[in-house]
Amino acid sequence: MEINVSIEQGREPIAVMRLRGEINASNFMEIVDKARELYNNPARSLIIDLGEVTGISSAGQAAIHKIALIYSGASHKVEEGENPDFTHSSNARTRVKLLNPRPEVEKTIEKAGLKLFFKVFDDLESAIQSF
Repeated sequence: MEINVSIEQGREPIAVMRLRGEINASNFMEIVDKARELYNNPARSLIIDLGEVTGISSAGQAAIHKIALIYSGASHKVEEGENPDFTHSSNARTRVKLLNPRPEVEKTIEKAGLKLFFKVFDDLESAIQSF
């Protein structure tokens, strides 16, 4: 898995995280950690470019879900006796966009129900303008 990042300027800074290879159990935390780093500085909006992702496992799907939670501003700390809600908030859809997934990756995302929570774009300019 290779991760490349650029910062695009829309109405605010937007991080574009370009992924290459397969997203699976061996690398999904690396992707989540990079997204968290970007969220903390400099960009509270994220485009995940899936154009060069060759496959996405259930761990990869979990990574996308976790990134959505980070960008929604949801608390990730769980107090003892608490039953946290780790579902998406509507804010996630406004802060994280998916870009150019290959047909097999898009099908996997759709089957997992993740496409309900993200806007998917075919070109970078449209994704940037959507923020």
